[in-house]
Amino acid sequence: MGDYPEHEKLEAIQAQSQAIGEFLDTGGFILCQVADSEWMPYVPVSKPINEILADYFEIDSNKIEEEKRAMLAKMGGGS
Repeated sequence: MGDYPEHEKLEAIQAQSQAIGEFLDTGGFILCQVADSEWMPYVPVSKPINEILADYFEIDSNKIEEEKRAMLAKMGGGS
């Protein structure tokens, strides 16, 4: 792996992630998760789609941000 391994993982799954994200974003349904309640067995998922995809593909958003900062610093544009 290169200097930015999390970005490499992200690039490798980009097509799959894009397809799943577009499907989830089309609407017409609500993603739910099992709840611990007899009167409401399912509750809507409150996570944004990008977080759901990051969890599924095991992408660490904190590492992505660190790598972005490292890229900017290397280009001389870091803050």
